[in-house]
Amino acid sequence: MRRTNVLFFGASRCAKLHSSPRLYSAPIVNIANGTFYRQHPSAKPASGQETTPNSALFPDLNLTLPSSSTPSQHWAILSPSSDIRTAFLQILRGQLLCFPPTARTFPYLLSDEVAQRNPNLRYPDRAIEYVGFDVERKAFGGAYLSARYESLKEDTDFTLQRYLTGIVTMNPGEEELRAKAVDEKVMRKVMRDLELERFLEKPVAMLSNGQSRRARIGKALLTQPLVLCLDAPFIGLDPIVTKHISKVLHQMAEAQAPRIVLSLRPQDAVPEWITHVVYAGEDGKVDALGPKEQVFGYLKRRHEEIEKSGKIGNEMDPKLIEMREVGRHLSESGNFDNSNTSSPANTTKVSRDGYSQVDVSSNLIGEPIVEMEGVRIAYSSTSVLGDWQDGLHFTIHRGQRWGIFGANGSGKTTLLSLVTSDHPQTYSAPVKLFGRSRLPEPGVPGITIFEIQGKMGHASPEVHALFPKHLRVRTVLESAWADTPITKPRLDDDAGRRVDACLKWFEGEINPLPKQSSKGVQWASETLFGEISYSAQRVLLFLRATVRNPSIVILDEAFSGMDDLARDKCLLFLSRGQSMELRYTDAGPAPMAWEGEVVVPGLQEHQALLCVSHSRQEIPGCIREWICLPEPGTGPPRFGKWDGPVELDGKRWDEIWDW
Repeated sequence: MRRTNVLFFGASRCAKLHSSPRLYSAPIVNIANGTFYRQHPSAKPASGQETTPNSALFPDLNLTLPSSSTPSQHWAILSPSSDIRTAFLQILRGQLLCFPPTARTFPYLLSDEVAQRNPNLRYPDRAIEYVGFDVERKAFGGAYLSARYESLKEDTDFTLQRYLTGIVTMNPGEEELRAKAVDEKVMRKVMRDLELERFLEKPVAMLSNGQSRRARIGKALLTQPLVLCLDAPFIGLDPIVTKHISKVLHQMAEAQAPRIVLSLRPQDAVPEWITHVVYAGEDGKVDALGPKEQVFGYLKRRHEEIEKSGKIGNEMDPKLIEMREVGRHLSESGNFDNSNTSSPANTTKVSRDGYSQVDVSSNLIGEPIVEMEGVRIAYSSTSVLGDWQDGLHFTIHRGQRWGIFGANGSGKTTLLSLVTSDHPQTYSAPVKLFGRSRLPEPGVPGITIFEIQGKMGHASPEVHALFPKHLRVRTVLESAWADTPITKPRLDDDAGRRVDACLKWFEGEINPLPKQSSKGVQWASETLFGEISYSAQRVLLFLRATVRNPSIVILDEAFSGMDDLARDKCLLFLSRGQSMELRYTDAGPAPMAWEGEVVVPGLQEHQALLCVSHSRQEIPGCIREWICLPEPGTGPPRFGKWDGPVELDGKRWDEIWDW
């Protein structure tokens, strides 16, 4: 990569941060020419054993994170790779191996000021808290999906207040109560800032995904750390809550109570209050760091240079493709000043999954497979769905593609739990699945849970959190034909061919080993689900939900946490299967016809799709009908239709949120 005269390569990085006349105190973290590894670089696998690559991360990194400065510094790590973003936050806490070991120091933690405030904060992993949101629901209890929705709670189902203090035993003693006591003033402030006051007595297993996100941030804040590292904090939050959380984090960062470091995806709108950015590529190398305006200026110039070079498709190496896509995302999310950008508009007007801006195609609408006639779901006096006149009336037919939207806590996941029959109130609510109720009616037997789940595929944060990590990758995919992930699947020749086809099609996104070292799909029988990356786990669970072409496909935040290109490939596979592949063109990733054998097709006319997401980039292009659930007490839901993919028209997205 060509050096620039302005930024940030090699030893010049650190100097640039200190070149202006600003005031700095002892740094909390100081890294001087440090290189990091997940395992010791001299470690070698046993004879005949394959191991994941142990590439150097952030080689020759120079970074100073001051304890205070004038003006204030607020940092974010930006990368298209979720693994790289997480690894960067980990090295700030003293994790991963640093070479040389003396390259990473924590001067401020050894100061008298910290010793007087709290001696425990001398340790990096205590002074610098990390909050990640991968598989977050596991921290909130519940051994099975239905546990979240049961109105009669066990004694072990602790409340939010007990979760925040860490007192989750049945009969805490006086010593535990004293050790885990939280200052009431601090508790009230954190609860008020994060708008959690009204949930304090609510069992944590009943919190929505957005509410549980705020709860985890709140628990970290109660330890009063010096630095709070938040890994992708805005994923899964609705636009309104995202703005509120960003505002709260800004206030904390300005008061240095605590200092905040964020990890962000290229498509995220970088908060205005972020002053400094680190950009690291998928190769684990830091390409730029420093003041936000300078880093974005560098990325914008690189993007424009690539656009003007005329290189397209196979002529571009992976690094150039990465930089081009990062530039496109940053431009679309408003992080660039677009007045002089040479980035071309999407002249093809075709979405990533092959739909025109105005789609004239239509699916044959078949029989109803989900019928809700006046559904109301409440726990005691608290209503969570259908608290308007007449309750929820909602019918899903074969061939329909529905988007389910609404603010965090509006009941989206509860609605889906009625479809999957994980919600205990499915038995008593006016819900019919495939023309039958859960309870038997005169002359009609009730539909069993195994019949229901045998006809649907489901991917969600809840499924991910509870999914067994000890299973082999191939077993995970084969479990689509089983009653549960750990029971024996009912496989035939067609099922085996589908599994092989998916593993080959997505090997680059799932297999942690170098592709040239793998032998066919044997790697999938040797690799554990828990050993692959978070993004790869999400891809695998998405495939598990879709590989059988079940009658209903339910994708509840299924694409969140995937790396960008993996997400785009999954979106195309959802609609087109193996009939189209994603290739890189002068207009970016574009769907192209696949010439090989199609074993796994995309969505079929007998299938219905239900998709929940708070991100426009994660909405499949085939979605044509939508419902927006209201917050409790604000009226009935709104319904609407689109005439094309939301990706190609921002007005369609604004219509959902009534902007």
